[in-house]
Amino acid sequence: MVATTSPIVFRSHRPGDIGHVIHRHGVVYSADYDWDERFEAMVARILADFIDNYDATKERSWIVEREGEFLGCIFLAKDREVENTARIRALLVEPGARGMGLGGQLIQNCVDFAREAGYQNIILYTQSLLTPARRLYKAAGFRLAREGRIEPFAPNSRGEIWELKL
Repeated sequence: MVATTSPIVFRSHRPGDIGHVIHRHGVVYSADYDWDERFEAMVARILADFIDNYDATKERSWIVEREGEFLGCIFLAKDREVENTARIRALLVEPGARGMGLGGQLIQNCVDFAREAGYQNIILYTQSLLTPARRLYKAAGFRLAREGRIEPFAPNSRGEIWELKL
């Protein structure tokens, strides 16, 4: 990890970031939760859809770095099925950057942008065993709306849909 006196930068995605984000999701979630390449494939589909349909007026990404070192990311995308609703996608904070408040900042960036963009709701899909992320969502005002499917890469976890009314 780079010295902590360097500034932390939040920026939008650029060429090379999407592949790196997919790779880091695969590596980190395999190490932390023993999830296999099916999770990495799901993240790849989500981010390919984000890029293929990107609308800069209604969607945004935040890549967090310090002196060029990747610390984390989050994406906010239009929900393609529910009007006036945005989705939080692909939240990740690198293990060495956890505890710095970056996850909460990333989520707040999404909430602030969604309000500015005129969304009425934000939803997200997560897994019940991702307790640190679930704590951050709850602290930001999200509520558990319903349980979803069990993903094959996470057999000991329940899928969850969280929602925030803006």
